[in-house]
Amino acid sequence: MVFILTRLLAWLAALAVLPACWAATLALARALPGAFLAPPGAKWIIVPEGWALIGGAALYALWHRIRPPEFLYTFAHEITHLIFGLLFGKKMSRLIVSRDSGQVAMSGTNFLITLAPYFFPLLAAVVLAGGAVAEWGVGDARFRPWVAFLTGLALAFHVAMTIRTLATAQPDIERGGKLFSWSMIYLIGVLFAGGAALAAAGGAGEIASLSGEFASEGMSAYLRAGEWMAEAARAGIAWARQP
Repeated sequence: MVFILTRLLAWLAALAVLPACWAATLALARALPGAFLAPPGAKWIIVPEGWALIGGAALYALWHRIRPPEFLYTFAHEITHLIFGLLFGKKMSRLIVSRDSGQVAMSGTNFLITLAPYFFPLLAAVVLAGGAVAEWGVGDARFRPWVAFLTGLALAFHVAMTIRTLATAQPDIERGGKLFSWSMIYLIGVLFAGGAALAAAGGAGEIASLSGEFASEGMSAYLRAGEWMAEAARAGIAWARQP
């Protein structure tokens, strides 16, 4: 009975998240041109950092085609579990990483800790943080194209390996149910990965643009969802009252 109730709540939570997933998709689509497109009259349509990011992603696509870096992904996967566990005040008792599998044992978990490796691009975050420190240290933006290139490489690695992993049975996904897990991974993943791409191509200020677009689109999505539900309820009541 408890299992059935838990699954029902997971399904309801997933349905509640779907409008936010749509809003995140629209928000990213609206924010991308401002970060990637060069101003009118520029030599190239896309800014240099945008080309660098695309180049990094293309290089990883070739790498992935030749031989996916499974150990690197497993290592990043388990370290991401660990980082989110520590952020939530959990204590680690064991960390094991091998080429084909890994495990981190902690004093407790929640759905964010469980799903974190699938939605949080750890290596891209490390690259962007390192780039920000380097830019602050030298006082200019000379490293930005290289940071964008490595960010594209890291984001492509995260997305490709996550999709590859989700194509197999994963206890992390089964724990909360596929619909809920996939909905949360998509929602938070679009915001994190999209934010990383925008920051690499157009600067950290583009994250604020994405946040503003997401808030606006999210409000509209939930208002429309509420209108559809109200209309469906009225139609159901009218049908039930028919003789």
